[in-house]
Amino acid sequence: MPRVTLTEQQNYEFSHSLTVRPTDINYAGHLGNEALLGLVHEARAYFLKELNFNTIVGNEQRIGLLIADLAVNFKAEAFAHDQLTVDCQIDELQEKSFRLFHRIRCGEQVITLVETGVVAYDYQSGHVVPLPDDFLNGLQNFRRR
Repeated sequence: MPRVTLTEQQNYEFSHSLTVRPTDINYAGHLGNEALLGLVHEARAYFLKELNFNTIVGNEQRIGLLIADLAVNFKAEAFAHDQLTVDCQIDELQEKSFRLFHRIRCGEQVITLVETGVVAYDYQSGHVVPLPDDFLNGLQNFRRR
């Protein structure tokens, strides 16, 4: 069976630490795939918060970020109470989209690599649109630090 093969990035610009909760454990006794996606979502939300980009689409703001695709490579297991670090890197920035790379590790052991394609989405019109200026400005300011 052919597999999607993800590659570790040379650099990651943001890291978020978290703990594997007992509720993240599946029937096999390790971190479940559905729980992993929740951990990736948490790290992404904290990264976007660091960029001062509001991830919640409110009444006035109708432009949000939408996950268009996602790939995961599992490398090792994680268990309840493990302290994980989720490293994040934005790359392949285009007018309406970017790729967000994640490396999840326990100490130096890589647990998984995750790659998502993210697009800017206008929830009112139902269309993909250019990335919002507040996102682009936040990323630029973050990278200047």
